[in-house]
Amino acid sequence: MTGNEEMFKLSSMDPTHAALVNKFWHFGGNKRSQRFIERCIQAFLTFCLLGPEGTPASWSLMDQTGEIRMGPTLPEYWGHGLISHMLAVHTRALDQLGVPAYNHTDKANKITWRISDNLRHIAIPRGWNQWNRVPL
Repeated sequence: MTGNEEMFKLSSMDPTHAALVNKFWHFGGNKRSQRFIERCIQAFLTFCLLGPEGTPASWSLMDQTGEIRMGPTLPEYWGHGLISHMLAVHTRALDQLGVPAYNHTDKANKITWRISDNLRHIAIPRGWNQWNRVPL
């Protein structure tokens, strides 16, 4: 982060944060996706940075494939390096558990690609395959 450590508090996600994640997730926006997000928060390793108001300003969630894939920063906090910090924290925590870190980034998301490059993530050269599962 860029000198704002006192402004943000590292935390894990809570199921009550699912509505916020659902609002900003590219594949979200409906009740089924919100239930899916709640289950991901309950089942997998998650991190967030709580802003001054006590709600997530940036977060990093995993899904059932083991990928880190829900990880935005609220627009009012852009430019603070929060998502870089989130990805680094999440990757380090998975590494300490002996679990490889994977993240899915849309090809059009140039900012996250740059962050992944800076974190020395390795792109899979042959593309990306997704399991098509429907949240319960």
